[in-house]
Amino acid sequence: TWAGALMSGYFVGYTLGQIPWGIISDKYGSRKAMSLSVLGISISTLLFGYSSNLVMAVAFRFLSGLLGAGIFVPGVKLVSSWFNSEERGTALGLLNIGGSTGMIFASWVVPVLSVSLSWRGSLRLMGVFGVGSAVFCFYFLKDRNQQETRQLSLKDIPIHVPSFWYLSIIQFIRLGAYYTFIAWMPLVLKEEYGLSILATSSAMSILNFAGILSNPLGGMAADRFGEKRVLVAGFFSLMLFILLFTFGLGGPVLYLLVFLLGWSINFTRSPSFSIIPGLFGAETAGSVSGVNNTFASFGALVLPFVLGYVRDMTQSYAIG
Repeated sequence: TWAGALMSGYFVGYTLGQIPWGIISDKYGSRKAMSLSVLGISISTLLFGYSSNLVMAVAFRFLSGLLGAGIFVPGVKLVSSWFNSEERGTALGLLNIGGSTGMIFASWVVPVLSVSLSWRGSLRLMGVFGVGSAVFCFYFLKDRNQQETRQLSLKDIPIHVPSFWYLSIIQFIRLGAYYTFIAWMPLVLKEEYGLSILATSSAMSILNFAGILSNPLGGMAADRFGEKRVLVAGFFSLMLFILLFTFGLGGPVLYLLVFLLGWSINFTRSPSFSIIPGLFGAETAGSVSGVNNTFASFGALVLPFVLGYVRDMTQSYAIG
């Protein structure tokens, strides 16, 4: 229960931070927003290493989510200002490689550091590294000076446009599915398929390695064929591969399905954001992306919990 609270605490903060950070990026620029967010999540990670009880640990995780929510959405804003509609998908895809690379790097480096420094020491070291990264961001990121920015008020949110709600549902499923894989796939691979810890870690690396490849390719495909077609193809593939994963196929097929799951979920990431400036305008891309990403964060909260609940009620991951 407390382990679940630690994960949920982060995403509660992350969900609440989406809209404010989007507005901040529109008003003050992506460079300041992203630098402050990296600094905030780094300091809260450092403080998490000094937690003396579980309540304090959950509070610092909430703070990490709240302060760290200002990285991705302002990044979308930054890309929208520097690249035109024919280049945006590719640029976002290349930008998103960082997330998948970081997941692979952290999944191997942090456990190794924990052996020699303890989990507290490894998190403190990551926090200090993050503070240095914030300084790097502040001095090297550049906003587009000639870009006209304005703050989006609540009445300007395009709730009357059906596409806004379609995108919100897409984001709910996209990030919810991804964090369902992150939260539950290790247990599924261990309990249902009998994989060792090393084999499970390798499978999770394959999941994220697929994202490194599919993120830019999804963006390139969106630039060439259109975001809507890529989103339809990506989510249809995701449905198909999830169903195949529940059939209990082992051996090389299992690793292939893990790769394809990582591929399909990341293939739709860039198009689901690069489509926003074309629909609602680049000047409010940060704010609208923040609202849509709030739905994504809500999916990351809800879907992993739903799978766990169904598993407890039915004793089956496959039904969930």
